[in-house]
Amino acid sequence: MRFNTKKFFELAKAHGFEAADLNISKGHSMSVTLYHGEIENYSEENTTDAVARGIINGKLGGCVTEKFDKNTIEFMIDSIEKTARVIETNDPVIIYKGSKKYHRGSYYNKALFEVPFEEKKKILFEIEKKLFAYDKRINEVASVSYSESSEDSILQNSYGLKLKTKKSDFSIVAQITAKEKDEIRSNYAVFAGNNLEEFDVDKFVKELADETLKKLGSSQCKSKKYPVILNPDCSATLIRAYLSSTNAEDVQKNSSLFIGKLHQQIASKKLTVTENPLTKNVFFDYYDDEGVAINKKDIVKKGVLQTYLYTLETAAKDGVEPTGNGYRGAGKASAGLGYIIIKPGRKSEEEMMSSIKEGVYITDLEGLHAGMNARSGNFSLQSQGFMIRDGKLAEPLSLITVSGNLVEMFNNIKDIGSNSKFLLGGKASCPSISFKKLFVSGQ
Repeated sequence: MRFNTKKFFELAKAHGFEAADLNISKGHSMSVTLYHGEIENYSEENTTDAVARGIINGKLGGCVTEKFDKNTIEFMIDSIEKTARVIETNDPVIIYKGSKKYHRGSYYNKALFEVPFEEKKKILFEIEKKLFAYDKRINEVASVSYSESSEDSILQNSYGLKLKTKKSDFSIVAQITAKEKDEIRSNYAVFAGNNLEEFDVDKFVKELADETLKKLGSSQCKSKKYPVILNPDCSATLIRAYLSSTNAEDVQKNSSLFIGKLHQQIASKKLTVTENPLTKNVFFDYYDDEGVAINKKDIVKKGVLQTYLYTLETAAKDGVEPTGNGYRGAGKASAGLGYIIIKPGRKSEEEMMSSIKEGVYITDLEGLHAGMNARSGNFSLQSQGFMIRDGKLAEPLSLITVSGNLVEMFNNIKDIGSNSKFLLGGKASCPSISFKKLFVSGQ
């Protein structure tokens, strides 16, 4: 059933709404999982959902629905009125009239959906076969899966703002285990994009297999402070954790690491972090959920904090412009960090290692939610990696813990590598980073 947006806004006005907005998303998704040469799961679905908000009597109400029939609009208006009535705070409520300029665009590839299903399925069989054949120590391919999706979104409001975006993407995920004697190590790999021609089966298999096999024969290091290098994935994970304190709401509530730190040094001069969701990849966006234009901006420049991240509400409280970082459901928005790019340095990983007589190279971090204190910046995380001996990678490490403080850590960067990597989980492009000293506990 087609949604009558004109009727929605007319009815909102008739009910005394001061302003209203509406975000409708239509999506299609398909996924298939292979296990031991057989299709284990297959699913396909089309979805449509609407998120609507309205201001009435100075309060903001909201509604989310996936049901569309002749009564949907009346249901949404009624739900918005009911939720607005129970709001007791006097925080600013705003339906945004629009930014002066938008970098309009999309991340959509029609050709992705023209590739026959049999060809996509064939890729999964090829990955599984080559993983099993790669090395006899790979004893299990737990699963190989392919998924794809497309989404059309329209955000419009009673001020006449109308924004559209269209996206498509696919991902391929493989999970394996490797065994040597009584030791078993597991690993997974993910590839994402929207052009299937960019996917290289042999490269994907080799990287996953090699990274898993290198973990065999692991031990624990002695507990002490070491020079530490974090690989790109781990570097991005901790940078995003550190920069979560840029949320202006946390600053206003006195629960951020960066209170009073705007335009001040919060990290080594070697660190520059730029947010750029306009980059054409799976994280592309040109407006946030509140309709504010997204622009490329430095978050940290040569170690200096350049901006807090503002929603419409938190920007109004500080009397500044919103930053295009508002993400929400039916209610108030929270500020979130989009796709980030950490400026690479000039040294390769090998060059960064070459000056380390004894150190640790970290490849995996676990327990971020339990092992990270956002208010203090203290962390203690289970880890895996390798010893660095005489400037080169040595024996693999497991059952170790790396700990420290984010503020101290990022102010003590030794080097930033040149090996930038696109990271799906880290929502970033990030190189390896070398730190002067971190405590690593093992034996």
